[in-house]
Formats: sequence, structure tokens, C-alpha cells
Amino acid sequence: MSTLHQTRLDFQLERTSEPITSKSGLVVFHEAALALGVVKDIRANLPVPGSNRGIKPEYYVLPLVQMFCGGGQTLEDIRQIEADKALKDLCGYARLPGADAIGKWLKRPDRLKGMKRVNGQLAQTIIARSGKDDFTLDTDATFIETEKGPARITYQGFKGFSVLLSFLADLDLHVGGHYRNGNVPASTGIKAQIEHCYRMLKAQGKRLKYFRSDSAAYNAEVINTCADKRIAFTITADQDAAVKAAIADIPAHKWQRLCDEGGVRTDREYATTVHCMEQTKAAFTLIVQRWPNPQLNLFEDTPCCYYAIATNDTERETVDIIYFHNHRGNAENYNKEVKSGFRLDYAPTKELRADAVYFEIGMLAYNLTIAIKYLCLGEGWVRKTIATLRWELIFIAGKLVNHSRRLLLKVEARGYELLQRLRERIAQLVPA
Repeated sequence: MSTLHQTRLDFQLERTSEPITSKSGLVVFHEAALALGVVKDIRANLPVPGSNRGIKPEYYVLPLVQMFCGGGQTLEDIRQIEADKALKDLCGYARLPGADAIGKWLKRPDRLKGMKRVNGQLAQTIIARSGKDDFTLDTDATFIETEKGPARITYQGFKGFSVLLSFLADLDLHVGGHYRNGNVPASTGIKAQIEHCYRMLKAQGKRLKYFRSDSAAYNAEVINTCADKRIAFTITADQDAAVKAAIADIPAHKWQRLCDEGGVRTDREYATTVHCMEQTKAAFTLIVQRWPNPQLNLFEDTPCCYYAIATNDTERETVDIIYFHNHRGNAENYNKEVKSGFRLDYAPTKELRADAVYFEIGMLAYNLTIAIKYLCLGEGWVRKTIATLRWELIFIAGKLVNHSRRLLLKVEARGYELLQRLRERIAQLVPA
């Protein structure tokens, strides 16, 4: 009989007392945290309990990291980690807090400052081991919709929080975040994140060479900061009255046909002009693109649409700057991975600071994943999302056996080869 017409399949269920985990791959995230010094940094930067019966800070942070990597959607999903006896035995979790206890822990003072230091130290470790010297910073703000607590109305019309995130595009690495209320302007904090990233890279003998952003960064404060630190910027320009006037003054013979990166002609033309703001210290270049307006109407008869990029880059050709700036769309992909992949579009408490700590732990999970992809798994894995990693790495089933006072994790052959190779590379991350 076809299985489509059967009511039951031909197998039987049987109980077993041996611990079994469906998430063996989460073990290597714990090992990576040990090898890269994350556990040590958590102990150094977060308050320890006042008595021996208290739960240590790493037992709050690391299970949450594993929950984010494993696909947990809410704080209550920490129960899936707590119920996984095999995973707890492998990671040495003697006692884990419940969702209520974690919620209270998130609300205590100094948690946010400590988690930012932990994240910063991990980012520096990854940068130092990357072998790269010059970096590009992408900055973008994203919203987290919620009706809880102090959330304010955003410019998009819903209540929520706003998070300004900065990533090094060369490593997809998170290097700065500012969790704030939804009514805070997107431009707030961009200068501070540029300066923070600049100092962090300079301390390691590295260089912040490029900065990319949308129009939120189009202001004199950001442009002057980049100019002072000799950072080449490309920023989407606001089409205010001054920019529109500068575009209108471009002579007709200056417009050139734009080809895409494959050399195929597009319907766009480009030209350049010099521009400055009232408070900028020096003039900069506007790279303007135009294309036929597909929606002409009686009230606005402009024949072309325009898009302008502000830049101080004098080393590269104009078309190369256009291609480079177009890749700032990766910032949207980072936000999508953070919010959808790691499920950080959720605010667990009714307090802004506590939600910020929760988000910062989620970004620790993100950066730990980046470390595993770039430093251990290699080129074929760096473009894979956390959703793909769950299927190919994290959800490897295993049986835990206690044999001769040793823990043995039994997995099928494909999973064994991947986990064994990954564990060997993680072991090489441990400082001599």
C-alpha cells in the first residue's frame, strides 16, 4: 500500500535513558567561546554572585547565545536549552537560570556596559586573526516593533525601538550598536560609532579606510569627522535645495552613460560636481546619477529622477565609487540576519535597558557565528546564514555516553567529520 494512503508508518517507538541531543553543533559554539576568551571576558566584565550558591554570569549569557544560534524566538525558549541534558553535560552547565531569573538579571545595573566590553573584545580578537589591514564600515539604523514599556512612535508610524548598527563589511563583523527609543533620529550616534571603530582599529595597527552610509549620515558632523581622520566616505546625499541647485548647474556635456559592473549599458547617466555645506571644513564631490522618470504627472513634470552620492574619495574612478557605494545594501542584509536569523526583532521585557542587554547578547551570538565561519569553517561557509548553519551544523543529532569516566558524543559519519574538523580548528585558536 502506498504510504499516502496509510494511517501509520511501519516503525515502533522505544524509550531510552541515554541523553540525546538534536543540537550537537551548539557544543562547538561553547568551545569557540572558550578558545576566543569570551568566557574569561564575561567573568571579568560582569558582576559575579555574592555567594557560592549564586549563578555565575556565564551561565546567563552562554545559554542565551546558544538559544539565539539554535533558533529560539522568545526568552521562554531558554527552556529548550535547560531541558537538553546531553548539551548541558557537554558544556558543563551544572545549573541554569529560568526565563524569569534571566529577565531579572537583564534588568540589573552594569549589565549593558559589561556586555558591550565583552562584544568589543571578541570583535578585536576576530579582527586581529583575520589577516586584514584595511576595513570598510557600514552603518545603518533598524527598528524593532513593540508595544511594550517605554517604546515610542517611530517616523514609520508604529511603536518600537531603534538600533543603530555598525559592521565591518570585510568580515560581516558587528563592531558597534546603540539601542535606543524609536523616536530618536537615525543620525544620532553615527559620529560616535565612526570614532569608536577608528580607535579600535588604530589600536591594533589597522586602518578604517572607508565609510558608507545612507542619507542619515549626510551631515557636516559626520563628513568633518571622516575628513579629519582621513577616512574616504560615500554617503547618500539628501536632495535638499542646495543639492538640487548643484545638480541643475551640471552642464549637459558632462553626463556620461553608466554601465553596470559587468559592462552592460544601463538607462542611467552620471556626472560629478563640487559641493559643500555651510559647516563642512572642505568641499566634497557629488556623484549624480539620473534616469528617465517613469511616472510623469501634471504637478511634477521633471523628466529625470536623480540620486546623489557625497564622497571625498579622490583615488578611485567615479564608476568604481558608484559600484562600491551600491554595495552598502549589505547593511540591510546584516539587519535582516540579525532580526530574522537570530530573532532579535523581539523585546523580552518592559525596560529599555534590559532589552538592550538582551540585544547585546544576541549580537555576541552573531559575532561568535562570524568567528566560526571566518576563522574555522573557511571560504565555502562565510556567505551562509544562520538558518543554513542550523540545517548543516547545529542540528546534528548525537547520543551522549559516559564511558570510563569520559564523555563520548556519538554522531553519524557526516556529522562526525564536520564536527571533528571544526573542533580541531577551534583548538588552534587558543593562544599559546
